Amino acid sequence: MQSIGEIMKFKPAIKGGEIINPYVQTYERMKRAGKVKTAGDTQYTCKKCKDTGWLTVLEPDGMFSKKPCKCLAKMRVESRLKKSGIIPEDYERFSLATFQTDTDEHINMKGLAIKYLQTRKPNQGIAYTGSSGTGKTHICIAICQALTKQYGEEHYYFSYRSEIQKIKAAMYDESGQYSRLIQHWTGVNNLYIDDLFKFAEGRDGKIQPQDLQIMFDIINTRYINRKATIFSSEKTISEITAIDEALGSRIKSIVGDYGMACRGDNMRLMKGA
Repeated sequence: MQSIGEIMKFKPAIKGGEIINPYVQTYERMKRAGKVKTAGDTQYTCKKCKDTGWLTVLEPDGMFSKKPCKCLAKMRVESRLKKSGIIPEDYERFSLATFQTDTDEHINMKGLAIKYLQTRKPNQGIAYTGSSGTGKTHICIAICQALTKQYGEEHYYFSYRSEIQKIKAAMYDESGQYSRLIQHWTGVNNLYIDDLFKFAEGRDGKIQPQDLQIMFDIINTRYINRKATIFSSEKTISEITAIDEALGSRIKSIVGDYGMACRGDNMRLMKGA
């Protein structure tokens, strides 16, 4: 569908001594065919910025400036999800509104999330650890969604099982790719590390040294730079500390009082029963 701007590229012509206005003729012809898109036809997701992500603001000195719209953070998150092969619509299903509070544990999980969002400091982290299928990933993504939609803050999703493989492949690359990958994950605000140390054990049953080194490099730098980190893991913070005290102590410091060990039933298995 062509815009009016594209139609206006035509130049006037003369036919039989009469000046023909191709703008009007072309516009009317395309309008009848339903091929013209006008401002009134456009449906914007964000009516404030018309899906540009930016607002024009009149400053006190009479000058105009651009400022990011509240929807810009959400647009950037969706773009990153698509690049990671995640469908944004599926991701958005994990919200506080859709988190079911069927058990006392789930009530406590949601309550902690709400408290975190209401009282957190910019560098405050939160962690849900323990049993599989208890809703840890759901509640953590719900927190991330709230940070972006309600507070206009971007968040980054780090899927441990997929991202760790990319970083490990670059560990011995002399091009500096490893440093660039680490710097990316250490520099962003509001990072969610999902399923920390999932399938990280080697044949000896211990977490592989490369995994420990990579996560220490990322988490330690975020700890030093006071960046907010959200964790979900089947290993509790105490279990991680027993494996690597330096790493565990930093996670504990990042999380503070916002850490919850989930011990409930695997709801995915129960739903499939």
